[in-house]
Amino acid sequence: MGILATRDIRVHLKEMIKSSDEKQNMIAAKIGISEGYLSKFLSGKEINFWMVREIIRYLDPENETDLMKRHCLSGVKKKNYPAALEYCYTKRLFSVIETLIERQIKKEGKISSWSEIYKFMLEYRLSLGSFEYIEKLNELKSDCHDTKTLLLILEMYSNYQSRKYELTLDKIGTIQKNINRISDPFLKTAFSARLEEVSVNLYLKQDNAVFKARELAHSLREKNLSVNLNLTALYILALSYMNESYFLSYEYYKKCIDLLSVFPDRKKELVQNKEEIAILQAFWGKKISEDYQVTAFAKSLASQDSLSSFYQNDFYKRYALLFDGIKEKSAEKLLLSLYFFSQQKDQFRSNLPKIYLIKLGFNFNI
Repeated sequence: MGILATRDIRVHLKEMIKSSDEKQNMIAAKIGISEGYLSKFLSGKEINFWMVREIIRYLDPENETDLMKRHCLSGVKKKNYPAALEYCYTKRLFSVIETLIERQIKKEGKISSWSEIYKFMLEYRLSLGSFEYIEKLNELKSDCHDTKTLLLILEMYSNYQSRKYELTLDKIGTIQKNINRISDPFLKTAFSARLEEVSVNLYLKQDNAVFKARELAHSLREKNLSVNLNLTALYILALSYMNESYFLSYEYYKKCIDLLSVFPDRKKELVQNKEEIAILQAFWGKKISEDYQVTAFAKSLASQDSLSSFYQNDFYKRYALLFDGIKEKSAEKLLLSLYFFSQQKDQFRSNLPKIYLIKLGFNFNI
């Protein structure tokens, strides 16, 4: 990686082409661009951002993020500036965004709408839906269709984070129509992925629209824009099969774990996914593997003791009442579990106690 870091990306890509058995015209055809655009880029001229990304993804996918980072820092022209900002945000290259914004202000003498929006996103990315976030978001102005669409997306995040699900759904419909009118292929793909990131959660958990959620999760995964988005897709797929297929649910959770295992700074998410496998195994009446006994709750599930010590825990009480209700065939505990899942507006997980309440004779069609 040291040699790659000091080499011009065009030189590097030319060498990748030379070392392959394919000619430039064949590579261009497989990427979906003309040979002229490929030659133009390799000779040092700027082409559309999405084309550069596709060239790199085809020739050297393992080093995509590093190569695209260096391409962004090499000085993209104004037409490719929005796509460069969005790419860097998707890949969590926040320092690169700061550099690009500083350069834009220095070059033009004032901050552009695009720079102002991404500066806001960097500052408030950890406080979505907060009062200050909403206040500052309302101060931002759009100067074109694409910035207007991005601001709507940021409103969508805020509504979802604040559990205003009906408003979120309404916003999603408007955003989808706007995305259809975006001309830049990369922005179109990236904004669609942002929409799917919220939609998969909303359709599965709040709407209980399992098949729709899976369809969007597969679409999000196919885009392969970032680790975070891939994790969202895999997690939703894992959860969606929880009460339908132990094997599929387990396999998708395992993919999440494999992906998280290479990131030492994401230990909390790794533990969460391992615990969810423990919950999955308990729900299907399987022995909980030691690898997934990573929390006190998971260990208690494995020991099959009473979970009453978790009844006062805001997070675990719904699961504790579910599993004790199943074990004791207690309609009261199952109903409480159903109530607490519903209170969180989690319609999908509400199905878990419902399954056992139906076995006890409850009719939810009444």
